[in-house]
Amino acid sequence: MRLGYLYLPRFPVQRRVLEQPSLAGRPLVLHADEKGSQRVRFASGAALKRGVRPGMTVASAMALEPSLVRLRFEPELEAKALATLGETLLPLSPGFQRDAPEGLWLDASAAPLSGTETRWAERVLGACRALGFRGRCVVGSERFSTQALGRWTMETVNVVPPRGGAQVAKLPLLALEEGWLGEGAAGPFRSLGLSTLGELAGLPSGALVGRFGTIGLQAARLSRGEDDSRFLPDELPEVLEEQVQLDWPAEALEPVLFALKMLVDRLCGRLQGRQRAAVRLTVSVGLEGGTPLTVPLVLARASAESRLLVELIRHRLTDLTVNQPITTLSLRVDEASEDHGRQLVLGDAPAGEVELEVVMSRLQSALGEDALFSAAPLATHRPEEAWTQVAPLSPSPPRGEGRGEGPSLPTLPKKEGLWPKRKAKKEQHGTISLPTQETRPPRLFKEPARLNAELSAEGAIVMVTLAGRRRKVEALTGPERLVGSWWSPDPFSRDYYRLQLEGVGQLWVFRDGNDGAFYAQGVFD
Repeated sequence: MRLGYLYLPRFPVQRRVLEQPSLAGRPLVLHADEKGSQRVRFASGAALKRGVRPGMTVASAMALEPSLVRLRFEPELEAKALATLGETLLPLSPGFQRDAPEGLWLDASAAPLSGTETRWAERVLGACRALGFRGRCVVGSERFSTQALGRWTMETVNVVPPRGGAQVAKLPLLALEEGWLGEGAAGPFRSLGLSTLGELAGLPSGALVGRFGTIGLQAARLSRGEDDSRFLPDELPEVLEEQVQLDWPAEALEPVLFALKMLVDRLCGRLQGRQRAAVRLTVSVGLEGGTPLTVPLVLARASAESRLLVELIRHRLTDLTVNQPITTLSLRVDEASEDHGRQLVLGDAPAGEVELEVVMSRLQSALGEDALFSAAPLATHRPEEAWTQVAPLSPSPPRGEGRGEGPSLPTLPKKEGLWPKRKAKKEQHGTISLPTQETRPPRLFKEPARLNAELSAEGAIVMVTLAGRRRKVEALTGPERLVGSWWSPDPFSRDYYRLQLEGVGQLWVFRDGNDGAFYAQGVFD
């Protein structure tokens, strides 16, 4: 199995600087409690230039640089940040395994889809740079060789052939300690005058076992590239949630929006990695000395687009009234759906659609989920039942009763008598011609309204009583006969007309074949 190892030097420091840009260029250390004292775990480049080194006490580091910024090292947050990065890289790698706090194992079985393994590694690093991280990527077959080359060489991209012992021969013995044989494991071998893995690999295995036992055998195998440890991908968490700590309590909107953009980018990266789209979200705003505020969000259309979510959340935060400074922001996905992407064609305007979705989502979040809806066609001949209510901006008609996603509806079969072909002929009230399906009225009544119609000797409608007032029919178009569902308990047969009423406009009316009465079905604008 081919694996990729992504090494991110001083990843905890990189993450802190990204979240708090004010730390950029400043001497910074992350410390933890070890053996009864606070010791430096990671140091920024500015701190390293001033002589600060991992392992020294914070007091010694402060003596070298009094302006040192001291932050606590939190392994749980670093592991979670690595998992977030791994989920973002899922489009390039079907699985990942954390090597906290600075590394990430990736399944490179999909590398041929990028052309070559070198190209795949470059794409991985490009995705990291887009998020603000810098690192190195090595592709290999054995975990130890791949990790050691990633950590102890300066090549940005490296591809190791199977049994890559030759490439690790020049690496120092310290490569055996980190995550493999433990701290201090290289000391006994250095006492023999050895300094590289190649020198250790040249010694007989029997002699190493006789002198050092099992550790000697393991060290010899690793230095020769004989590592059979397994790649065990991490399980993805069910709940998608991201949180960010502000540099300092914010009383203005600008620093909050900066943190929000970074937060949404990370969450959308995880959604896109899983090919999911958010439907419902919850934003939590942490206040200094106060109870956090929660803001529920409902999207008009499921989306994993960062711009859309940022705009929507920004509008909601602008409407909030807070009495304490804001300290933290968190974002949780409460409901998500599959995201198959969208194929754009010439003439599409994604920017305009984003603005529309923002407006629709704001209205839906403010008025409720059922306040907005769209109409989708149904495969029925009866006009008042030929549509159903679906979610707004739904890209496809519903399945079944219109409560979920589904394929496009089938085209109505053409039956004899459904769209009767008739020649146009002159009548008393103008030309009678067959209207097409595209001439349906834009506004239909929920239920057909009965009309009192007066007919001429030839059977044409000449007067209609509407709202208690008799109105003259100035023009008439039709009829168009609709019949359907003859096999059902409620069959129908209708002759549809388009009437131009004096002082009103155009109505869509029909004569029912069952009772012979006239009914108004809709209004033309």
